[in-house]
Amino acid sequence: MHPVKRRSWVRSIVLVVLQVACIAYVARVLYREREGLSHALDLGWFAVALLLVLIAVQHLQRTAEFTYMLRRLGVSEPFWDGFLLTGAGFLLNHLPLNAGLVMRAAVLKKDHSLPYAKYLSLVGVSGFVNLAVAALIGLVSVLVAPGEQSARLPVVIAFGAMFGAACVALVVPLGWIPKREGFVFGRLRAVADGIASIRGNGWSLVVLVAIALSRVAMAGLRMVICFDALGTQISPLAAGLLGSTSALLGLINITPGNLGLRELALAVVWSSLGASPALGMAAASIDRVVLLLYTVASGLPGVFSLRRRGLFRPAEGA
Repeated sequence: MHPVKRRSWVRSIVLVVLQVACIAYVARVLYREREGLSHALDLGWFAVALLLVLIAVQHLQRTAEFTYMLRRLGVSEPFWDGFLLTGAGFLLNHLPLNAGLVMRAAVLKKDHSLPYAKYLSLVGVSGFVNLAVAALIGLVSVLVAPGEQSARLPVVIAFGAMFGAACVALVVPLGWIPKREGFVFGRLRAVADGIASIRGNGWSLVVLVAIALSRVAMAGLRMVICFDALGTQISPLAAGLLGSTSALLGLINITPGNLGLRELALAVVWSSLGASPALGMAAASIDRVVLLLYTVASGLPGVFSLRRRGLFRPAEGA
């Protein structure tokens, strides 16, 4: 047990250091360019309200995807309960070690006796479908956008690799995974089994792809609004590239909430189009502030609903 605990502490420390470094770097750049980015302070209430609406739509999309996949696994979760659960999960994912992911697994196990392996398969299918869609949109956007292509090679390689890996994961037969013991092979088999269950005759993947496309579109529209607040109009291709990057960073929390890391990544992708990385950081930071407002407002009712669902009650006989 002790080696596992040490690895957990090392991982936590590394992630905290990474997050602090990213936040400090973003803050330094924004402060250095504060005069040129002063337009951000002129963000009107209408723009804020529009951003909140788009974020709420994405929350509804996540809930629709979540409850749809649960039905494919034979679990009937009411849409409103799913909405509260996804809101609470998103808020708790701003804590270390993906607390929101663990919480949702615990609730589904308690209320619906859904095994963790099945829940992992659900998360895996959702992640791979969204990864494939977002990476493909990002890849097409960065290749088609006018300008010098050589500086975009790292972005092209990253998007291409993610798209290829997601496609392979979605089509690989369960029998190809070695029947070995261990954490990695067990998780791979769970995800492959979930893909086979949810995929069905192919219609389910069509539904998930449609939801993933709409999520990228909403993320791109958010970027359009944020750049407009900075006095910059961006093209549909740039919006697609930034929206897909934002969607990709929403799939896995490398650091809690990817705070700082998301802003840095969006700045790098924006600079691949030959634009100022500081402007990309500023737009991402505007979006982050509004996103945090919505996350708290929608997440707190979800966290309170966990008590109603008995998550914090002691087990009988304890």
